[in-house]
Amino acid sequence: MDALFGQVGKAISDFLGQPVVRLGLFVAVGYVVTVWLATALWAFGDMRRRTANPIWPYASAAAVVLASPVLFPLVVLVHIVVRPSTSVGDRRIEALRDAALRVEVDRPVCPGCGRSINEDWLICPVCRTTLGHLCEGCGHAAGTDWDACAWCGALFGPPAGAVARS
Repeated sequence: MDALFGQVGKAISDFLGQPVVRLGLFVAVGYVVTVWLATALWAFGDMRRRTANPIWPYASAAAVVLASPVLFPLVVLVHIVVRPSTSVGDRRIEALRDAALRVEVDRPVCPGCGRSINEDWLICPVCRTTLGHLCEGCGHAAGTDWDACAWCGALFGPPAGAVARS
């Protein structure tokens, strides 16, 4: 039995002793180590984009490095599952978009053209639709559909061009 193991060991050592095989193994090990370290760099950058905490990028890269070239794919899989789904920049853009939409929803629009208007405007600057008129009593802007001024209580007459009903 020892002779058989001795022959198998000699065959393996002869095979691994060939220069082409050694070069192939050297290239393969170098490739795995390069991918391993590049993955640690990727994990660092990925976590840096996804969290504002300065510690997590270093911890993520350290986990990949400490996992060794053999187990780092498992650590990368855990990294992908555990990491935040969106980046910090995406969350900031989403918050800004939501704030802008809230502002747009709260603003009045012109009945003629649909553009955003200011509540104090008397005429739409785009389509020149009449939006309101000045109260003769206090000088505040009032809507064209108002019957009385909200600030001083003055009553408005019927709009010009309105037909009196009988």
